[in-house]
Amino acid sequence: MKKVLQKLVLFSLFAVSSGASYATTYYFSSTSGNDARSSMEARNPATPWRSIEKLNTFFKDLNPGDSVMFKRGEVFTGAIKATRSGGVFAPIYFGAYGKGARPEITTLTKLTNWKAVGNGIYEAPCTAGGDMLIMNGKQQALGRYPNKGYLTVRSHSGNNSITDQELRNTAPWTSGELAIRKNRWIIDRNKILSQTGGTINYEAGSTTYEPTNGYGYFIQNNPKTLDLLGEWYMDAARNTMMVYFGNKTPGNYNITTNTADNLVDVQRCNYLTFDNIKFSGAGKNAFNLVQSKKITINDCHIDMTGAVAVLANYSPLLTVTNTTISNSLSGGINLDAGCANAMISGNSISNTGLIAGMGKSNSGTYEAITSFGDNTKIERNKIDSVGYNGIYFGGNTSSAKNNCISYFCLTKDDGAGIYIGDWSKTVNKKVTSNIVLHGIGNSEGALYTNSLQAEGIYIDDNSESVTITNNTVSKCANNGIKVHNAKNINIFNNIVFDNGVQLRMEQDHYIPTSSYIRNNNVRNNTFFSSSERQPVAKFSTHLDDIDAFGHIDSNFYNKGNNDASSIKASRVKNGKNVNSNYSLSSWKATSGKDHSSVATTSDDVLFEYNASGKAKTLVLKQPYVDVHQKRYVNKIIIDSYSSVLLIAANNPSSIKHSSAITASLR
Repeated sequence: MKKVLQKLVLFSLFAVSSGASYATTYYFSSTSGNDARSSMEARNPATPWRSIEKLNTFFKDLNPGDSVMFKRGEVFTGAIKATRSGGVFAPIYFGAYGKGARPEITTLTKLTNWKAVGNGIYEAPCTAGGDMLIMNGKQQALGRYPNKGYLTVRSHSGNNSITDQELRNTAPWTSGELAIRKNRWIIDRNKILSQTGGTINYEAGSTTYEPTNGYGYFIQNNPKTLDLLGEWYMDAARNTMMVYFGNKTPGNYNITTNTADNLVDVQRCNYLTFDNIKFSGAGKNAFNLVQSKKITINDCHIDMTGAVAVLANYSPLLTVTNTTISNSLSGGINLDAGCANAMISGNSISNTGLIAGMGKSNSGTYEAITSFGDNTKIERNKIDSVGYNGIYFGGNTSSAKNNCISYFCLTKDDGAGIYIGDWSKTVNKKVTSNIVLHGIGNSEGALYTNSLQAEGIYIDDNSESVTITNNTVSKCANNGIKVHNAKNINIFNNIVFDNGVQLRMEQDHYIPTSSYIRNNNVRNNTFFSSSERQPVAKFSTHLDDIDAFGHIDSNFYNKGNNDASSIKASRVKNGKNVNSNYSLSSWKATSGKDHSSVATTSDDVLFEYNASGKAKTLVLKQPYVDVHQKRYVNKIIIDSYSSVLLIAANNPSSIKHSSAITASLR
């Protein structure tokens, strides 16, 4: 009897702690459902409810452990508004039942009743939303002037006005937005207030960045800009969508727009799980999470988002796993510093922030993954085609591991595949076994248009305590690995191949709070340039203190067919800039660094990477050696999330090192 009572007490404690009662499943079908049915009937898949509106009405009556199931292959129109929490061990579950494709929750609606209003422009009633326009399944840019490229800011006054005398020859712009590229990494959207001659006055809004003279801007979100097929303007005062079709007609296209801001709005509700559902057509955020703990998004598909697919504020223990995110105009996943202990794993994120002027203002936008919470893990994500940073993360004891990032900095630059930049101190961050490829850069609307500032892995101002190990970085326009005004950075066992520069350490101390480059360790890396135009390393400082940058040794360098200028150094000595070029041997003698490093001048190489979770076998067509001079004849096995860089064994230069000391390398 005593044991029975103990079990009853334990069960009662579990029920109280989890908030669990008897779990119930409720079914929804947009084709066979009926919202007039009772909650008892809705527990049977043969007699489901129909609408998201009914779910929102009933949400407060859900209990921890309950499940809400949407029928596969069906589309549900509306936005979920959470008003009840699940329990610690009994979350409220939202999933799918039946057979077929994921059920889809959307706010997209087709625009109809078009009428021509002249000059190739048609308009249709649009009573809600109108934050984006989708034509035949593709997001369209707002109307803009000019249609391509940027005009030039000739002068500006604070963050209130810009002047460009070319504006005198255009129609007066008294409404709409300025999209201003204020620097390499910012494209702000500022509301136009008035125009006087060549000066446009605008509303600063939430952004504090001032324009930069010589940088670019364009005008958008004004009906006078409509002159290309698909350009649009939402006239909120008249509840009317205006679209340019030219000599085409709207009937030839499927035109949709959103009718709500968010698809799932969760504020101060905890323990909710969303699984195996498609979400499309959010005007702002597909998931908008505020002060909500332990929200799980798994195996979902989030498509066509007007701002950010998953935006979370002060929402710890968030999990986003195995989810496909595509076509977000401003960001894929964005978590603030209040989102501690997050897990972002196994996701595929593509086509993020690719339309200039359609993302949010300020920094931290046009990015695939942005996260600042402590103890966050960003693992096994595939990121392809992003306007700015692939991954931007911070937070104590946070990490990015086994991710594959390709084609980034497509809309703006001075960013990276993986970027860390701290404005408050965080420690013990790790960047481990990632594949980073094709940092492109975009100089439109910027000064120095021949400079494409895309880095592979970028440790920026004031960062410290970062370990970068076993990564592969290749084909980035600017630098493979860059350290800028940062300290206590460990760079070990990375393969950095065919970037503009392989290793860059830059100290300019451009603001009073900047760090000096100190106590860094760079060891056992392969820095391999594929042409004479690519230095293997560049070091620069506004002082004469390169010797204080840290310990650099036991690395492998390759500089195409010329080792004489493989390492470049710039410093200020006795008040003068001194620029020097070094071979590895002269660098050793002058700097006291890289004592045990070696170099070749080979150009006959094989580079292969493996961005999968399984090892793969590469068949070799000829003999090769690696940087340790280990010989491979028939095949080589490439571990998951790693790469190999092999030198043809029949190439004489592949075995001629510029140092007699053999390093212990990766």
